[in-house]
Amino acid sequence: MKLQALILFATLAAAVAQEFLQEEENRDANEDSEWELYKAKHKKRFKNKDREKMRKNTFVENNRGIKKHNQAGKSTYKLQPNQFADWSEAELEQLKGEIDTDNEIPAPVVSGDILRQAVPDAVDYRKSHCLAKVKYQGGCGSCYTFASTTPIEYQRCMKTGTLVTLSEENLIDCSQKYGNAGCNGGLALRSWNYVKDVGLNTEEAYPYQGEETMCEYSASNYGGNVTTWAYATRTNDEEAIKVVVAKYGPVAVSVDASNWDFYSSGIFSSPTCSNTTTNHAVVIVGYGKDTKTRKDFWIVRNSWGPEWGEGGYINLERGVNMCAISKRAVFPTSGF
Repeated sequence: MKLQALILFATLAAAVAQEFLQEEENRDANEDSEWELYKAKHKKRFKNKDREKMRKNTFVENNRGIKKHNQAGKSTYKLQPNQFADWSEAELEQLKGEIDTDNEIPAPVVSGDILRQAVPDAVDYRKSHCLAKVKYQGGCGSCYTFASTTPIEYQRCMKTGTLVTLSEENLIDCSQKYGNAGCNGGLALRSWNYVKDVGLNTEEAYPYQGEETMCEYSASNYGGNVTTWAYATRTNDEEAIKVVVAKYGPVAVSVDASNWDFYSSGIFSSPTCSNTTTNHAVVIVGYGKDTKTRKDFWIVRNSWGPEWGEGGYINLERGVNMCAISKRAVFPTSGF
């Protein structure tokens, strides 16, 4: 009996092991196929097989996490393996180039008279001819420059009727004396102080390189300026930000984007997103309420290209200081 039991046990163990190995082979085959499709979709090319193997391993790990999140079905947002799915942690961190600091340049807060005005229940500037196409910062930590140019472009267009895109590269190369650090981060408000004193070139005259080079600003290629700017709030008041967005237009904000890398759609809301520290600069371009979840949300413009998120945008839960969005909300009030 003992011998028969041992034989039976060994047979069952072998069957389980074989089934496990088959599942592993099937998973490996599926992941190989997913990798090939991913490479083709995003036109990925590699110098050698070792480099590709490293990228593939990163992709597989990230894609497993993405699937786990989506299959759990407990979240109000979805993830997808986008163009960053084979990037290392260090590379993903470089996308978030904002300098979080409490030692900020003093500036006024928006007038209380403005905040008492009635505003629409929903605003969406993505439909405006004064909002340029979503741009892509690449591997340079220059998000703050894109957060700087968008509000100026919009307000200048509303004033003149013509959209002129402005140079982020100009800010990368030339605003270090104002506290920014080129591709290693900065703040929109510091950029506006540079623009206030010097001016800003057009994107056409000073195109984006995605790396810090010699400052080549030219007054003859003037594109716009800022003479004053203000905080929408200094007390984490998202209702104040809502009014400013409705009355003035796009507002530059600081956020914790640590978990945004693979966002695809839905209302982003996460208990792991900090409500005190920030690492990325983006722009609020509208707000609304989701009919399915009944959540209020911000429409946030990113600088990770149109392939990321919902055409380059993320819907972020509003009214709960999600990802510290109300910590540093600033906007230009005159100039352009």
